[in-house]
Amino acid sequence: MGADDDPGRRPYRQTRRAEMTAQTRARIREAARALLLDRGYAGTSMRAVAEHAGVGVRTVYDCYPTKTDLLKQVVEAAIVGDASPVPASGRGWFQGVLDEPDPVRRGELLAAASTRLHERTAGLFAVARNAAADDEDAARLWRAGKAGHRADCERFARAVVGDDDAALGALTATLYILIGPETYTLLTSELGYTPHAYEHWLSHQLAITFGDAS
Repeated sequence: MGADDDPGRRPYRQTRRAEMTAQTRARIREAARALLLDRGYAGTSMRAVAEHAGVGVRTVYDCYPTKTDLLKQVVEAAIVGDASPVPASGRGWFQGVLDEPDPVRRGELLAAASTRLHERTAGLFAVARNAAADDEDAARLWRAGKAGHRADCERFARAVVGDDDAALGALTATLYILIGPETYTLLTSELGYTPHAYEHWLSHQLAITFGDAS
């Protein structure tokens, strides 16, 4: 029996193959991220991504069947800050915000997490938003993302006001605006706020909002 047929080596080979696949996917995502930020969605082809990543076009399609799927994975990796499939709502910081009883501290936690998220994603969100205006697949992706943002805001709101429908709707809407990417872009791009200044502003607004709703 040859070395390749040794059952004892199979787990190693499978682990090594999985590691190489993950590295290739990450390289493709990084290449796509750079090109999307530089050229936009319409100006970024799968062939260009392949060339930038140093892989074949077929490899790109094997990892990400469509350009929209690639955009989705690039954005999702930026949202959570890594390649893990665990969404933001499954992260420890998210549960920490839900569990925090003090409105000031809750505001600080959510402001800090939101600022870091926006620093990673602001440019990509702009790319996705612009793509949604001209591409129906990208538009569906954008709508799904906004629905997810609303669902997250509703979870934060429910942790404060419970099942009071009127209060829940009002607080969800306020959080949707306060921590949304559009507000971050408005303050940093148009009003000249630094990320630190945005975080300070947001923390203050959230503390007031959570305090009034409690």
